[in-house]
Amino acid sequence: MAQYSNPARAVADASAQMPAATPSFSDLRCLIVGAASGIGHATAELLSTKVGRVIGADLPTSQWPAARTPYSQLPIDVSEPQSVEEAVEQAISLAGGLDVLINTAGILGKVQPSVEETLEEFDRLLRVNLVGAFALSKAVLPGMAANGFGRLIHFSSTAGKEGVAGMTGYSASKAGITGLVKALAREYATTGVTVNAIAPGKIDTPLVSGHPPTPQDLERIPMHRLGTAEEAAALIEYIISPNASYTTGFVYDLSGGRATY
Repeated sequence: MAQYSNPARAVADASAQMPAATPSFSDLRCLIVGAASGIGHATAELLSTKVGRVIGADLPTSQWPAARTPYSQLPIDVSEPQSVEEAVEQAISLAGGLDVLINTAGILGKVQPSVEETLEEFDRLLRVNLVGAFALSKAVLPGMAANGFGRLIHFSSTAGKEGVAGMTGYSASKAGITGLVKALAREYATTGVTVNAIAPGKIDTPLVSGHPPTPQDLERIPMHRLGTAEEAAALIEYIISPNASYTTGFVYDLSGGRATY
């Protein structure tokens, strides 16, 4: 770390690392991946009334619910690199650039003993949950860094912190998100781009509808309830706001107090 005898020099050098032009919150151009349902849909609904442009993306087979405020909808399969590149290019073309990437896409996989989980099932979880996040990051980071501003949010999970018996591939993929976010955050720390993650516990969304909480599950949550997609969207709004501009490489907890680190 540089040592300064002249405080003005320290301030000048620090200022040189700040983004040249930070867009106002109301002008942000946001790509939300996984926007057809759950947290992604709630986030698109919230931000479409507050930012400059929202573009949603989800699987070509997705059934999009009616939106209170219309926004562009694109097909994407995050497990296919070409699909990711095409969707990002379309989003940039539609919005004239991108300031924010919010990636909520993910799959749970089966609950089964690890020795019964096939390599194909394990690989599928990694490709969607982790490799997809990396592909999206690679597609948007160069442009954001060149513009001197960007916000990336990926989704980890309490499973990535604690591990879940019977969900080895899912737990591994979500633990990988933590490493991905922390590495990218350090690499891009001086560019005006922040890279963070959210680690939800049980959230009331279609993703967990096939695994309804048991009384024991709720007992493990200090708040004794599931979180909501709207609560997740509100946290996302904060992370991309100017109020969180000095936070990068962080994994925000969204577990009702279940995870304490």
